[in-house]
Amino acid sequence: MPSENQEGDGFLPPIATAEPAFPAYADPSYVMPNEISVSAQLDDGTRSTFNVTIEKLPQEAVKPYYGGYRHKHTGVTYHHSAAQTERVAKVYKDVSNLRNRDTQTYSVITKSTQLVREAGTQMKRKDLHLDESGNVSIEAKPYFSSNQLLELQRQKTLTIQCYWRGYIARKLAWARRDQIYQAHLARIKAKEDVVKENSAKQKREIERRMNPKSVKDFEILFNELETWRQTEHHKIRESNETDANKKLLVADLLAKETKLLQTIDKLKAKALKSGKEKRVSQMIQRMSEPKAWEQSDGIPIEVETPYTTRAKELAQLYTSLKTTLISTDERLDVLLNIKWTVNEFDCALTRDIVELIDREADLLNRGRGESTLSGLRVRLNNLFLQFIETPEFNPEASRFLKVPNGYEVEPLFKTLAAPSNWN
Repeated sequence: MPSENQEGDGFLPPIATAEPAFPAYADPSYVMPNEISVSAQLDDGTRSTFNVTIEKLPQEAVKPYYGGYRHKHTGVTYHHSAAQTERVAKVYKDVSNLRNRDTQTYSVITKSTQLVREAGTQMKRKDLHLDESGNVSIEAKPYFSSNQLLELQRQKTLTIQCYWRGYIARKLAWARRDQIYQAHLARIKAKEDVVKENSAKQKREIERRMNPKSVKDFEILFNELETWRQTEHHKIRESNETDANKKLLVADLLAKETKLLQTIDKLKAKALKSGKEKRVSQMIQRMSEPKAWEQSDGIPIEVETPYTTRAKELAQLYTSLKTTLISTDERLDVLLNIKWTVNEFDCALTRDIVELIDREADLLNRGRGESTLSGLRVRLNNLFLQFIETPEFNPEASRFLKVPNGYEVEPLFKTLAAPSNWN
C-alpha cells in the first residue's frame, strides 16, 4: 500500500521525476474525505442521495517499517500490510484469585428428590406382627487392628519367599543336573565320533589300497611293498636255514614281489582309464554349460550362445556314441548323425571318422557280434573325442587348450562347397 506522506516521513526520499497523469480512480495523491455522498435507488424506483461519514483511524506515530518497496518511476513507497492494520490489544486473564482457597474449594450443593418407588423400614412392636422367617443375624467379628494386619502380611510374605526360594533352588539344581547330563552326552557323542572317524579312515585306507586312484595312493602301495620286501628279506637272512634254502626263499620272495608289482600296474592302468573318462566327462559338461552373465542389478543370468549350443549337441552325440546297450537300429541312427556332423568339414580327421563309421555300419548290417567291434568302437570314440576337442570344429574347446591356438600355419580343414543345385 502507498504511504500517506511522501516526504519527511523517515523512509526513502522520493525521486524527483515528473508524475504522469493518472485516472481519477488510480490517482496516488487522492485523500479520502471525512464524508462522502452515496446515490442509491429506493424500493419505489426513485433515487436518493445520502451523506455517509467515514471514520478514519488517526495515525498516532510513525508507521513501523516491516518491509516493502518503492516505485522507481513515481517514488511511491509501499509498506507492509501490518503497518496499515490496527493492532488488537492482548487480553490477559485475571490471576488475582488463581491460588486462593475459594478458587481451589469445590462447591457442594445439596438437593432433594422424590424417588419413583417409595420404601420404608418398620420396627417390631406389640400391636404389629412381622414375618421373621427370612431374617439373618449378623454378628461382628473380632476387631482386626493394623498391627495384626502387618503381622499377617509379614507371615504371608515369608511364605511367599519360601516358595520362591524353593523354586529358584529347584531351577538351579535342575539346570546343574541338565548341564551334567549334557556333558555326559557330549562325551559319549565324542567317543562315537572318534570311533566312526577311525572306522571311516580305516575304510578309506583300505579303499586306497584296493582301488588306488591318485599318485599318493600308488606311492603308499610302492612304499608298503618295499617295506614288506625288506622285512621278509631280513627274516630270510636272520633265519637258520642253509644257503640253498635261503636262495629258494629269496626266489619265492622275488616271485611274490613281481606278482604284486604286476597287480599294481594293472590297478594303475585301471585308474588312468577311469580318471581319463572322468576328466573327459567333466570337460564336455563344462563346454556345454550356458554362460553366466551378470546384469546391472548384480543378479547373474544364464545365456545360451551358438558356441555352447554347438558344444551341447556334440556332447549328446559323444554320450550316445559311448552307449553300448542299444539296438542295432539305434546304433545306426547315432552313427548317421555323427557322419552328418563331421561331413561339414573336410580334413584327415573327419575322413577317418567317416571311414570308421562306414566300416562299423557294414559290420552291423552283416550281423557281427559286439565283441568283435570293441576295438573299432574304441578307435571311433577316440577320434570323435579329438574332433570335439578341436577349436575349428567346436569353438568352445578353445578354453580348454593347454597350447594356445594359432600355432598352425595352414588351416586344419576346408569347408565343403555347396552343391550347384542348392538355391
